[in-house]
Amino acid sequence: MTTTATARAAADDAPEEGRAAKAGTQTLDRGLDLLELAVQDPATVIQLAERSGLSRAIAYRLVGSLAARGFLAMGPNNQVRGGRQLLRLRHLVQDQTDLVALARPQLEWLAQESGMSAFMGRREGDESVHMLRVPGRERVAVTTQPGTRRRLGETGLGKALLLDDSEGSWRRLFGRVDPAHRRPDWLAEMKAAVARGAVLQCGPAPDHIHSVAAPVRDASGGIVAAINVAAAAPYLDAERMQQLVPLLRTAAAEIGAALGREGATG
Repeated sequence: MTTTATARAAADDAPEEGRAAKAGTQTLDRGLDLLELAVQDPATVIQLAERSGLSRAIAYRLVGSLAARGFLAMGPNNQVRGGRQLLRLRHLVQDQTDLVALARPQLEWLAQESGMSAFMGRREGDESVHMLRVPGRERVAVTTQPGTRRRLGETGLGKALLLDDSEGSWRRLFGRVDPAHRRPDWLAEMKAAVARGAVLQCGPAPDHIHSVAAPVRDASGGIVAAINVAAAAPYLDAERMQQLVPLLRTAAAEIGAALGREGATG
């Protein structure tokens, strides 16, 4: 029995009330144990149960759940192996890692030139996900960390990811935004952002975070990410925001060129 499996068995000997409190975590841990075992060395469910120290009934139930989500699959001789969902996630992680590596020099340049924190994010469904932050020199910094999720219509970065969407899509997404983050003239601002190729964002109280954002396009011309600089309003007034637009567009075009986009200009 593996060390992990021994720990699971010890947990099973805990008092009933302790097991109840930890049931959700234990189920997740057991499922991940089986997933790791199957990926490292494909085996039958019975063999996986023996290796993990789980009963056959629990092993069959967990394998069934993981297979239904595509994380596991049945191979030859009833051996359980990694499924297609793992391959998809691998590609997503690889794409994100490559994009971060390509974007980092440009975000460092942006932070240096503007003196403000620079960010990059990508779209996942109706949300933006921050992937990279490079700190600036401002005394009161915006500290949004990688992994942070926001509704697309709430932030300048999210709006930059929407510049190719239809007006109908905008209306749906902005309809989901807290009214505090939805300015009365939001539609006119989005149309102006499309024409400008950059978003000028004035955040609501109490933080009053302002930002300038631009979309990043790959070789196909589609938006694959967005970058922005953000700071508290005293560091980023309307005049300064306008001055930063060419910098954001240049940095976004350079990242796009690294992704194979031809003919991109700032």
